[in-house]
Amino acid sequence: MDLNSARLKMNDAISHLKGELAQIRTGRASASLVSDIMVEAYNSKMMVKELAQITTPEPAVILISPWDKSIITNIVGGISKANIGLNGVVDGDLIRIVIPPLTSERREEFIKQMHGTLEKYHVQIRQLRHEAREDLKSQKESGSISEDEEKRLGEQLQKLHDEYIEAIEVAGKAKEEELRQI
Repeated sequence: MDLNSARLKMNDAISHLKGELAQIRTGRASASLVSDIMVEAYNSKMMVKELAQITTPEPAVILISPWDKSIITNIVGGISKANIGLNGVVDGDLIRIVIPPLTSERREEFIKQMHGTLEKYHVQIRQLRHEAREDLKSQKESGSISEDEEKRLGEQLQKLHDEYIEAIEVAGKAKEEELRQI
């Protein structure tokens, strides 16, 4: 594993982290809260975003407009089964979800959940650094790079690691700030 592949894998980890953080509820309406929920439709499991248009016309309202009106009840059922604390109400051809305000206890639960997610990605970045270091060590032992080259690349790898750990921290602080807003 060279530094470029380590960087790509770390970029991928940060992208996944941002996706996971977007799904943590903040008391504000966001399409990402429901877009990836799996719903039984057409004899298979599909995501809500594949079945409907999702909009947020107000800060605390999500509107889901299914392209096929015959699957409205399937979408409402899928959202209820997802157990994310949201319930859809059928309003003609639309599904309306009102986001209830978060209690301080619920905010703290989400912050605790977020910190667990952040730690998972810290571990993943450290694991990628470890794998790259092992690769450098084996390259040195096989003679394809010199000891000085191994040391230089090791220092670059550490800087890369620190950069991505900082990116995780920044994303976490931003999400925590968002969760603490009332």
